Amino acid sequence: MTFVNRESEIQFLIDRMTSNQAELVIVYGRRRIGKTELLRKTFAKEKAIYFVADLGADQDQRRRFSQVVNLSHPSPFLQAEIPPDWDALLRYIITLAKKGRIVLVLDEFPYLCSSDPALPSVLQRIWDEVGKDSKLFLILCGSFIAFMEREVLGHKSPLYGRRTGQLLVHPLSLRTLKGFFPGYSPEERISVYAILGGVPAYLIQFTDQFSIRENIEKQILKPTAFLHDEARFILMEEIRDPKHYLSVLQSIAFGNTRMNDIVQRTGIERGPVSKYLSVLQDLRLIEREIPVTEKHPEKSRKGIYRLSDNFFRFWFRFVLPCKSRLVEGGERKIMEEEILPHLDNFIGQVFDKICIQILRYLADEKKIKLNYDLAGRWWNRNEELDLVAMAGNKPVFAAECKWSKKPVGIDILKELRRKASLISLEGPKDNLRLGLFSRSGFTKEIESLGRKGEIELIDVRKIGL
Repeated sequence: MTFVNRESEIQFLIDRMTSNQAELVIVYGRRRIGKTELLRKTFAKEKAIYFVADLGADQDQRRRFSQVVNLSHPSPFLQAEIPPDWDALLRYIITLAKKGRIVLVLDEFPYLCSSDPALPSVLQRIWDEVGKDSKLFLILCGSFIAFMEREVLGHKSPLYGRRTGQLLVHPLSLRTLKGFFPGYSPEERISVYAILGGVPAYLIQFTDQFSIRENIEKQILKPTAFLHDEARFILMEEIRDPKHYLSVLQSIAFGNTRMNDIVQRTGIERGPVSKYLSVLQDLRLIEREIPVTEKHPEKSRKGIYRLSDNFFRFWFRFVLPCKSRLVEGGERKIMEEEILPHLDNFIGQVFDKICIQILRYLADEKKIKLNYDLAGRWWNRNEELDLVAMAGNKPVFAAECKWSKKPVGIDILKELRRKASLISLEGPKDNLRLGLFSRSGFTKEIESLGRKGEIELIDVRKIGL
């Protein structure tokens, strides 16, 4: 597997590794995000005890755990036909950790808790009695984000207050795609990111040895491809009965972003839809988006729902509606008739989110002089701006983001100025800087204004991403 980026995550784990004191670190993140690969990469040169749980019975889990530990730390104690309980097994590990650093990774920790719900309490007791004074580096890793935040990190968890650190592993950013696809142009890398997002397991399915069209046909549309049924498999792993969730996700993928629209499109009552949306948010598959200027977003009634995972958005928009035709081997026809005519529009709908990353990159690299705290979309009942950056409660930058094959012209700038005047400002309106993001550059008139410093022009083909 190609391993790209994750420098800060690796450094965090190494710092804990070299602290010379007991560490209990929680590592979590959605499936396919690369948690296991991150841990194996970080501890490749260490004699780490790495145990991956499954859905087996508790006794089988303990038996496999004993076998894993026995490989690196042989002991007759570990070779019993019926493995001892978790209390005895973990105390044995801590005995070893009294002498020197021991790294113990319990991957898929929620599965262990499913087979033995008392395990968090057992861990808490052992940690308090002997673990915190040892040199044990214990990592609890899991993919069920809601479970990890509630049952491991939450204040009602027996382990609450024991952790020495936590790491939520996020999708990779756009700037990392150059490591995956050095042969692609910036425009092509943005297209891939709009299709696959930042999930490493999805990115490695594509190659810059093929065109994006060929990759879609071979790695998504082909019924035998890894990505072909990936969205459905993920939902089946996370949710007992995914059929209603599939309907809700498809509704959002087709542009139904408000509760009433989702209810009408799916035919499901409002109460259950609200529950499904909450679960999908916990899984980090959708997000509730609020206008970035809202001072109290948690109370805002302007929220809309968007798929936060780009690949799920692509799958529900283009693959699921064509499933029966694809089974018959019509990848090329689906590509030509259903995807290519709409692909630019599809990418354009997520280009604003991509430009938020581009703006952060430009600010971090000092390629644009702009200090701000957060950025996002703004809208009211009738108007919308693709990107507004906020410093505190004050808008400091507003931009339109155009994924068009035509250079951006003066008409777009006039619209930007008009919309920007609608944003409520604290302070003089002159403080609000304007910008344009473009796939295809700008007209000469706009470029002239850019040279005069009247507007920030960001041609995404020329920024080094």
